[in-house]
Amino acid sequence: MSRRAGAFAVLCVVQFMVILDSTITVVALDAIRTDLHVGERSLQYVLTLYAVPFGGLLLLAGRLSDLVGRRPVFLAGTALFTAASLLCASAGAPAVLLTGRAVQGAGAALVSSAAFAAVLDLYPQGERRHRALGVWSALGASGAAAGLILGGVLTDLVGWRFVFAVNVPPGIGCLAVAALVLPRTPGRPVRLDLPAAVLTTLGVGTLVFALSLRHALLLLLAALLLAVAALLHTPRPVPRRAPRPVGTRPARAAGMRAVRPVGLAVPVGARVSRLVRVVGGRVARRVRRGGSLAVAALAVGALMAVVGSQDFFLTLYLQRVRGFGATAAGLVIAPAAGSAFVGSAVASRAVTRMPPRVVVVGGLACVAVAQWLLARLRVDGLSTVDLLPGLLLFGFGLGVTFVGATVLGTAGRPAGLASGVLGTAQQVGLAVGVAALVGAVASDGPPADLVAGYNAGLRAGAALTAVTALLVAATHRWRNATRAT
Repeated sequence: MSRRAGAFAVLCVVQFMVILDSTITVVALDAIRTDLHVGERSLQYVLTLYAVPFGGLLLLAGRLSDLVGRRPVFLAGTALFTAASLLCASAGAPAVLLTGRAVQGAGAALVSSAAFAAVLDLYPQGERRHRALGVWSALGASGAAAGLILGGVLTDLVGWRFVFAVNVPPGIGCLAVAALVLPRTPGRPVRLDLPAAVLTTLGVGTLVFALSLRHALLLLLAALLLAVAALLHTPRPVPRRAPRPVGTRPARAAGMRAVRPVGLAVPVGARVSRLVRVVGGRVARRVRRGGSLAVAALAVGALMAVVGSQDFFLTLYLQRVRGFGATAAGLVIAPAAGSAFVGSAVASRAVTRMPPRVVVVGGLACVAVAQWLLARLRVDGLSTVDLLPGLLLFGFGLGVTFVGATVLGTAGRPAGLASGVLGTAQQVGLAVGVAALVGAVASDGPPADLVAGYNAGLRAGAALTAVTALLVAATHRWRNATRAT
């Protein structure tokens, strides 16, 4: 095995651990609730407190990997993630577990951004990069589904603590191997955007709490924090000014002095309204300027919102309504992991023959149809075989969408920036999807009410995915029409 292949293998192993940890705790939630006496409303924070710092710090971690190099950021993130996993495994109280999950998310942000950028450095543009990104996307597509299986097996056999302890041995081993095979890359001067990273993390966290608590004021605060963070993440260009004739007064300064008394007389409500319009307009312009990266982030965020909610719905249905154990529930969903690999392999070849946007639209369409097929849950009489077509189609569409969005978002972009934006969209989508379902689906009640809520949530996921596919397709046609004029 060449050194480059060894480095790629280590990066893939750690990335698989990080993605696995996003869902491996789903089927262990009931055991955690019983052992640590966690309330139903607080139980979802085991998932969201991992995703919030993961998504909120990814852009900062991506910039940091550009500044100091991929190797030190990757090693630091792996060490932090492994230590936090050990803390979660030994937790004796909910506060310790939730703290460990938040630290895990921070370490995952460092690992994921540096690893993805290192993969792009290892494989330059061309066929080899597309195949490497196909493998990388397969890890993301299948890791979420595989986490459900492994989490169920570990929970039933040895207990929920091993869901976290399983990360420690491979984490230590990858640290030792990565120090030997991972190449050193020179850093380059970049702006870290620390205020934007803090605002993003606070905004996402506030959004998660607003959705779970159904608090309108918190929702408005989250929107404002995220809008300001979006402005700070992209530096504003400095316009070139024409030389001013000697002896003339700047028109801008004169105009500002002229309108200042009027500005002071404007009511506070009008000022706030104008601020919202200005911020919203600037955010919209920056999204349009983002082009392919913004479209890829939109697709990945919507997809992960559907993935997170579907995992919750199906596991709760199988365990609470059908009476399945953790292992049995994971095995029922296992076919989605295999079809995700197939979808990733198909898409890695398709992106070399057609535009990536077309691949993304096809993958999202498959996911939308699969969600609609799965929204046929019943209290009794539904065989697990009836779920198979929807699960297979869902996994296939998941793999296709991830590969297409990854190729679309990384074309012509700095490695650290692209990895940060796509990873942020992925984790924010997951956190928001889980928070939304906790507020939408009743945790108590007869099985008929539970099943009705699960079906409604799956149909909502189908509608979200279909709308996202239409938006991606519309941007593709709009860009073609613009180039023709």
